Amino acid sequence: MPDVWLETRRKIITFARKLQSERLVYSTAGNISMRMPGEPGLLAVTPTSTQYDFLEPEDITIVTLDGRIVDGRKEPTSEVAMHTLIHQRRPEVGAIVHTHGKAVMTMANLGWTLPPILTGLVEATGGAVRTSPYSQPETDQMADYTEDALRDRGATFLRFHGLLAVGADLEHAFHTASVVEGACEVYLTLRQLGEVHELPAPQVEWIASYWRAQFPGAPEPLPAPEPVPSA
Repeated sequence: MPDVWLETRRKIITFARKLQSERLVYSTAGNISMRMPGEPGLLAVTPTSTQYDFLEPEDITIVTLDGRIVDGRKEPTSEVAMHTLIHQRRPEVGAIVHTHGKAVMTMANLGWTLPPILTGLVEATGGAVRTSPYSQPETDQMADYTEDALRDRGATFLRFHGLLAVGADLEHAFHTASVVEGACEVYLTLRQLGEVHELPAPQVEWIASYWRAQFPGAPEPLPAPEPVPSA
C-alpha cells in the first residue's frame, strides 16, 4: 500500500470516529470521502455498513471518480455515487462529509433553511444552509438535486435524510458539518422561544468571503465593513 494511501485512510478513520464522538452520526450512518493527495482522480471513501469503532485502513475503499473500486477489502458506502459525482463536477472540493445528527435530521425532515444566525456558521458555510429536494438514496439524484444548494455554500440539508458538507479538504468539510449541527440546535431553540435574529447582510457577505477563501483561486477575503451599531 503506498504511504499516501495509508495516511489518507488513517485520516478518514480519525475523522469518522470524530463524527461518532461528536454525535454527528449514529451506528453506521453517514459517510466520508476524500480526494487522494497527488492523485485527484482517486477517492478514499468509508465502507458500507461498518461500525466506525472497528475500522481499519484496509476497510477504507479507494475508488475512481466513476466509482470503480481500485483497492480495499470492503464495498464502499452505498452512497458512493453521490460522492463520486460531486467530486467529478467540483474539482475544487477535496472532501465530503455526510452526517445524521439529531438537529440536522430535524431540519431535513421539516425542509427548513438555517438562516445566518451566527458568525461561526457563516464562516463555516458561506451563508444560510438550504434544504435540497428529496433524492432517492443510492442514486445519482443525491448529487443532482444538491447542485443548486451547494453552488455557493458549504452544506445543504438532504430532505428527509441528513446533512451534506463539502470543503477544500477534510478538515474544512468536517468543521462545516460540526458547526452546522450546533447552529441547528441553537436555531431550533430560538424557534421555541419565538425570536430569531439574523446577521446584517453586509456582515454575512464579509464573513462568507473567508469561507470562499479556502478554495484554490478564490479571491482574497473582503475588507471588513463599517462596524454595526451596538444593539
